[in-house]
Amino acid sequence: MTTATIIDLAACGEVDLTTMLTGPLRQARVVTLDAAQAETLSAADREHTLFVLAGTGSAQAGTTTVDLTAGTAVTLPLGGSMTISAGPEPLRYFHASLMTPSAQAGSVSPTTEEAGAQ
Repeated sequence: MTTATIIDLAACGEVDLTTMLTGPLRQARVVTLDAAQAETLSAADREHTLFVLAGTGSAQAGTTTVDLTAGTAVTLPLGGSMTISAGPEPLRYFHASLMTPSAQAGSVSPTTEEAGAQ
């Protein structure tokens, strides 16, 4: 029989899912960006999806920018990059990264890079 694992992401912030799952999910985390803070996601070796829990901000990929509000979901396919920026208040979101069949198994290259507001 399979046993479920319960993780309090609010308490730990981030979890390596490769220790519990055999599928493509690699990492799950809850991120809170302070007002005007930004984070850049790179999909060089994995895809990303995020779901906004609270606050407002924007997501920019190339020349496209979209507003983020609670309930908004954003996906980033393999090969892209995207910058998530908080608005005038903190932005809180759930972020999951997924390995793709074409990416090398076991890759541990960095997938996020935090940058201060400009």
